[in-house]
This record gives sequence, C-alpha cells and structure tokens, in this order.
Amino acid sequence: MPVTMIKDASIDYDVVGEGYPLLLISGLGFGRWSWFKQVPALSGRFRTISFDLRNVGHLDTEHGAYSVGNLALHAASLLDHLEVERAHVIGTSLGGFVAQELALRRPDLVDRLVLISTSYGGSESEPMSMSTLGRMLGWGATDRRDAVSRGLEVAVAKDYPESYPEEFGRMVEWRIADSPPLSEYNKQLVAGARFDASRSMEEIEAPALVLHGSEDRVVPASNAASLAERLPEAKLRVLENAGHLVFIERAEDANEEILGFLEPNPIPTTIDWLSKPLKRSLQALRRWAGSWWSR
Repeated sequence: MPVTMIKDASIDYDVVGEGYPLLLISGLGFGRWSWFKQVPALSGRFRTISFDLRNVGHLDTEHGAYSVGNLALHAASLLDHLEVERAHVIGTSLGGFVAQELALRRPDLVDRLVLISTSYGGSESEPMSMSTLGRMLGWGATDRRDAVSRGLEVAVAKDYPESYPEEFGRMVEWRIADSPPLSEYNKQLVAGARFDASRSMEEIEAPALVLHGSEDRVVPASNAASLAERLPEAKLRVLENAGHLVFIERAEDANEEILGFLEPNPIPTTIDWLSKPLKRSLQALRRWAGSWWSR
C-alpha cells in the first residue's frame, strides 16, 4: 500500500495490473475496498489505480470551503505523481462528482468516463428522501454497527441484505474498519451537497458511460437519464434489481458494461489532446486525405 504526500494530504493508493491506466474513485465514506469486485476483473486488462484520501485537514480550499474541486485536484495530483498522462476514470456517487470535476478541470488527463450511481448535482437533480438521508446518516442508531448497517441497507436493493447476508456482513465490517474520520466525512458530505455541474456538462469532452441501479434510493435513477442527456457523448445503462451499490450488487453485469465501454482502447495520439472543434476538423481531414495519414 504506497502512500504519497500531496499538498499536506496523504493519499493511500494501490496499483494493480498492467496496461492502459484506469483510475477508480470511490463514494462518500467508502475506501478503495469498495472496488473489491472490480479490481480483479479490470486489472487483468488495465493498470488499475484506487486510492483513499486521508489527513485532509490542511488541504488548500477554494473560497474558504472544502469542495469537490479539492478532491479532483488531488486525484489529478496522484495521477501526476504516478506519471500517468491520460487515463480512463470511473467514479461512483461522490466519486462520480469528482470524476466529472476532473474531466472539466483536467481534460488532458481523462480519456473515457464511467459515472456510476451519480448525478450532476445542483437543485435540478432529484434528491434522496428524508427517510433515506436519515438512515444513511444513522439517525436513531443504537451504536456504530447499527448506524453503519442502516446506511448500507439503504445503499442496496431492499432484498439484498437478506439474499446475501455474508457479503453484506463483510461490507459492514469493512466500512467500520476503514471509514474516514467523522470530521472528514462531514466535509465530503457538505462538498457533495454543494456540487453543481449542471451548467458545465456540455463542456465534458470525454465519452461517458452512465451506469445506475433501478432501485437506487440514495441517488434516484431519474438522475442517470438527466446526466446522460446533458453529456455530449454518453451511453446510459440502468441495471434492474440493484440499488446505489449497483457495481457490487450486479458486479458481473456492471463489469461487462464497463469493459465493453472501455475496450478496445486506442493508443492516444496528438489529435486526442486538441480541442474538440479542431479535433473534429483534423479527423475529417484525415479521412479525406486517405489511410496513409493514420499509419
């Protein structure tokens, strides 16, 4: 488990596999353990990078407030530290916010986006119900285990804990053992609540796969359709009988969708780094000029 220091923040990260880089960004309160069903499937074809942010009390902030932008810039710093010039990026929930912000702030770094169980934020997005919010925050819980269980229960389809009791129990244990400090959790919670990229979606150049569970109670599934409609180039896939943790609940199907979207992976060329209008013009010129151009 390597650790790097970036602007007074320590980032714990793992790199598994070889090939084209793939960055995984987890959701609120989840560590990189949450990708336990993706890393084995994806690392066989990609250099798969997952990370946690810790010790963020001294992070540089924007306008005095901790923001999704801070998280995106630190994700970019990790890629720079690993000498990754360009990567596919997968983000879930809050990590989906971070992935969008990364694509907006550092488009040079982002090849393709997979946005799971997320939205573009802001007042136009459909919010979770108050009862879901209460359970997610553990309101009324008798102890920490009860609070974690309540939060995870609303993050999955209603029949999931009973259908997969051992796996659900392991996730409760992992969440208890590897959760950020409460102060950090609250900062990320507020940052997510303030996030609003609704007016910036058209600026994201990276092709995107929007993946969602039909029974998501944390980020209702209507947000997936709205997100896909706003993105210039997006594919929408909603998996039935799955909640907010669709990538765990329906891992085999989710991984198949992800791999199908990310492959085949072309080798980046100079044209991939240019602005979209110029890129389109040069692509048209290349087609006109003939096959010799693309050799």
